[in-house]
Amino acid sequence: MKSFTIIKKNKKMKNILNVTAILAIMLVFLNSCSDEFLDKAPLNELSAEGFYNTQADAEAAIGGIYGKMTETFSGYYKWTHSVWSDMRADNTHAGFVADFINAQLHISRASSNEPHPYAWNENYKFIGEANSVLDNVPGIEDPDFSEAEKNSILGQAYFLRGFCYFHLARVFGEVPIQLSNNDNEIFKAKSSQAEVYAQVEADMLMAESLLPKEHSSNFKTRARGTKGGAQSILAKVYAEIGDYTKCAEYAGKVINSGVYELLPTFDHLFDDQHKYNRESIFETVHVANNSNIATYASVQMLPPGDFSQYDDPTKKGSSWTVSYHRFNTCSTDLMAAFDEMGDEVRKYSSTLTVSDRSLISEPNYGYGPNEPVSHIYKMGRSGEIFGGSNMMHLRLADIILLRAEALNAIGQTGEAITLLNQVRARVELAPTIAVSQSEVKLAILKERRLELLVENNRYWDLQRYYNDTSAFVAYLNGLTDSSGKSLEYKATPDKTFAPIPQSEIDINPNLVQNAGY
Repeated sequence: MKSFTIIKKNKKMKNILNVTAILAIMLVFLNSCSDEFLDKAPLNELSAEGFYNTQADAEAAIGGIYGKMTETFSGYYKWTHSVWSDMRADNTHAGFVADFINAQLHISRASSNEPHPYAWNENYKFIGEANSVLDNVPGIEDPDFSEAEKNSILGQAYFLRGFCYFHLARVFGEVPIQLSNNDNEIFKAKSSQAEVYAQVEADMLMAESLLPKEHSSNFKTRARGTKGGAQSILAKVYAEIGDYTKCAEYAGKVINSGVYELLPTFDHLFDDQHKYNRESIFETVHVANNSNIATYASVQMLPPGDFSQYDDPTKKGSSWTVSYHRFNTCSTDLMAAFDEMGDEVRKYSSTLTVSDRSLISEPNYGYGPNEPVSHIYKMGRSGEIFGGSNMMHLRLADIILLRAEALNAIGQTGEAITLLNQVRARVELAPTIAVSQSEVKLAILKERRLELLVENNRYWDLQRYYNDTSAFVAYLNGLTDSSGKSLEYKATPDKTFAPIPQSEIDINPNLVQNAGY
């Protein structure tokens, strides 16, 4: 129940959610989802021994992984990934919980309950389940299980495993690599970040070779691993390791696949009325009012009460009435960036501002006592505790801008400008005035900030932009509030990575804590 951080401040909500947790156990797994793969029981509720006999068993196993990623008590892919991408950068501020404030300021403690255990424990749980599929599905002898269907399931397992290792490598740097549940060496030592990225590359290349461009339905194409999903992660990996030629190549494969296109209206990406749209490459599925697979992300982001009482009454959505300081309040620097860009479209769709401070509890970090406070509006617009907003993890605009970044880095600045302007045109912005390679590099960074707010990119976009750890750390430590007062970040080159949870160090004698902690 620790994922529901808001429980800590509200006894009433704690009681509600305790009851809900009990009810959730009694529900049939994912009983509200329309597609059959989300109806499968999680693999860790089944015994692998004697289980993998038919195609249906394999489908249940792979479907269970997607389901576990969206469960009520799985928090990382719901919203806490934004702690590492936006909150530790310059986009958003932490809430009332000290562990989150410490994470933002780069003074996390290995013994903290939140948020880094989510990033570690959940990803390794999903990796273990993907390994179970890869260990057992090849041995299934079912005459009705075609090679193409088997390859699709194996490809999805490679995709999910690589997807999780990609997140682990970015957040923690050096982590253990476990590639089979049959490996007798349970307690692995850490591998270097370069080795982990190499494993992600290997998994995604396998996924690319095995997966189709599209599945049998549009729903599955957007909510399962696909060839385009694997190519997207490969493009991201190549960007992280500085291989911009391959980054441009793989981003180009996604763009030219014919499967994806930019939605004409930016707001449709986040209004919950256009799920599984053609811009989506991979999203995880939530169902409103289903206590097992709904999302509580928006209730922790949005201000309480009727939205009509805030600065823009045209914004729609129900809201939870309990008053507490929200997570991911937008930094004043971020709001100034929207205004500097003249970006009213994305500002409207991404943020919700409250000028009347009497309507919300006082933020305890990052704001002066009389300033308007802006909240995240794009992670779900229903403030109810069991919301149905899907979480978009990969989408085409990200890949277009990543290809632009890569092409600019290898000297093809003219083509990079064309791609940049394609994204700008969608939100009614004039073509960029950037011309030189260095100007275009900065323009792409600014564009990615506003286009991809809280979509798990900003921290690493900044790292790539500076391409120098000392310069990146200096930027973070120089962040100020709107009055010019230092936000007092304590970043160091070591602390650009999160600490390994102390509970894992205690269990694994071969696991050494990351430097700086």
